[in-house]
Amino acid sequence: MARITPIDVIKGISGKYGNNSNDYFATNSSSNKIHLAKFANPYKGPATEKQLAQREKFATKQAACTAWLNTNRPSEKNGLKGSADYQRVQKLKRAFAFSNINQVIYKYMDDKGNIKLPESTTPTTKPGSGVGGGGGEVDA
Repeated sequence: MARITPIDVIKGISGKYGNNSNDYFATNSSSNKIHLAKFANPYKGPATEKQLAQREKFATKQAACTAWLNTNRPSEKNGLKGSADYQRVQKLKRAFAFSNINQVIYKYMDDKGNIKLPESTTPTTKPGSGVGGGGGEVDA
């Protein structure tokens, strides 16, 4: 008899239900809930100029985020808690109730990948308002 593992136990998985399927699924890393999507008529042609520009923008932001984390995360050089900026981002993450630190970095990143963190770590609006349900803007 086969052993069945509940899908909510498998964290961070995503993909298609089958090779020729238009059914996709993803696991939310903070809530471990499965989200489903079905594309009735998926586009199979080449990427448009707008899609290519969006991919390039995402790649730039991802590279900047990775570089920032590599520079500021806890290490021998930065100590057990990371740099002062890393600690400030951790406080902002908690203040906004974000699920990961990347969300804070993306919030304060411009289109060119420059990260400008606010001086204050106290939100001036209620948590849950703003983009992504994570909170509003922070005054510097």
